Amino acid sequence: MRPLQERIINELKVKPEINAEEEIRRSVDFLKDYLKKHP
Repeated sequence: MRPLQERIINELKVKPEINAEEEIRRSVDFLKDYLKKHP
Protein backbone atom coordinates (compact mmCIF):
# COMPACT_ATOMS: atom_id res chain seq x y z
CA MET A 1 0.00 0.00 0.00
CA ARG A 2 1.27 3.43 -0.86
CA PRO A 3 2.06 5.96 1.88
CA LEU A 4 -0.75 8.30 0.83
CA GLN A 5 -3.27 5.45 0.98
CA GLU A 6 -2.06 4.50 4.45
CA ARG A 7 -2.31 8.11 5.60
CA ILE A 8 -5.88 8.45 4.30
CA ILE A 9 -6.92 5.17 5.93
CA ASN A 10 -5.39 6.21 9.26
CA GLU A 11 -6.81 9.73 9.25
CA LEU A 12 -10.33 8.67 8.23
CA LYS A 13 -10.20 5.60 10.48
CA VAL A 14 -11.56 3.30 7.78
CA LYS A 15 -10.81 -0.31 6.93
CA PRO A 16 -8.05 -0.89 4.37
CA GLU A 17 -10.17 -3.56 2.68
CA ILE A 18 -13.92 -3.89 2.38
CA ASN A 19 -15.83 -7.15 2.40
CA ALA A 20 -19.10 -6.36 0.61
CA GLU A 21 -21.01 -9.28 2.11
CA GLU A 22 -19.98 -8.29 5.63
CA GLU A 23 -20.88 -4.63 5.06
CA ILE A 24 -24.31 -5.52 3.69
CA ARG A 25 -24.98 -7.74 6.71
CA ARG A 26 -23.92 -4.95 9.10
CA SER A 27 -26.17 -2.45 7.31
CA VAL A 28 -29.18 -4.78 7.35
CA ASP A 29 -28.65 -5.57 11.04
CA PHE A 30 -28.35 -1.86 11.84
CA LEU A 31 -31.59 -1.06 9.99
CA LYS A 32 -33.44 -3.93 11.67
CA ASP A 33 -32.31 -2.80 15.13
CA TYR A 34 -33.19 0.82 14.38
CA LEU A 35 -36.67 -0.03 13.10
CA LYS A 36 -37.37 -2.21 16.12
CA LYS A 37 -36.50 0.69 18.44
CA HIS A 38 -38.25 3.38 16.36
CA PRO A 39 -41.38 1.83 14.81
